[in-house]
Amino acid sequence: MFGSTEAVRTVLENIKSTKVTLEIVSAEVGLISKNDVLMASTSGATIIGFNTKQEPGVGALAKHHKIRIETFDIIYELADKVRDMMADLLEPDLKEVKIGAAEVRATFPLAKGFVAGCLVTEGKVTRNAQARLRRGNKIIAEGKVETLKRFKDDANEVRAGFECGIKLGDYNAYDIGDAIECFEIQKVRASL
Repeated sequence: MFGSTEAVRTVLENIKSTKVTLEIVSAEVGLISKNDVLMASTSGATIIGFNTKQEPGVGALAKHHKIRIETFDIIYELADKVRDMMADLLEPDLKEVKIGAAEVRATFPLAKGFVAGCLVTEGKVTRNAQARLRRGNKIIAEGKVETLKRFKDDANEVRAGFECGIKLGDYNAYDIGDAIECFEIQKVRASL
């Protein structure tokens, strides 16, 4: 029994992170008790059980005190779950994902400003997508795809190989050869 306790302690202490600290409040042998739940509630801890059960009434008390109890029979599953729980405490990382690009081939006047006549060169361009206008290696403007037209009709998306009209925010100074890149910001689970 005490060998299991030491094995679990060693596995948990070997989970290294510079972003989240893992602290073992208590390591005991036996059933998960009401006293364990009360101790966890004072420290805001999660109860981890390995090859053990709960005393009667522990589940209800844990629910009342909003204490999470996780039990395992396989030690590497315990370690994986604790790593996941630690990662869940972190704010997600933000990752930019390119969804498409278009090349400006012409400019056309509108009632207010200009629209860029484009050929979608990769992926797709979607209305309201985040986008940036590049001229060579410089970013000239950023904003949303406010207007997206296919011929004279409004479009929600235009795929690679098709022509379209794009108006990026309130930007109006498009040059032939400019590139418009559309992207999404995705939340990615943070790593320890």
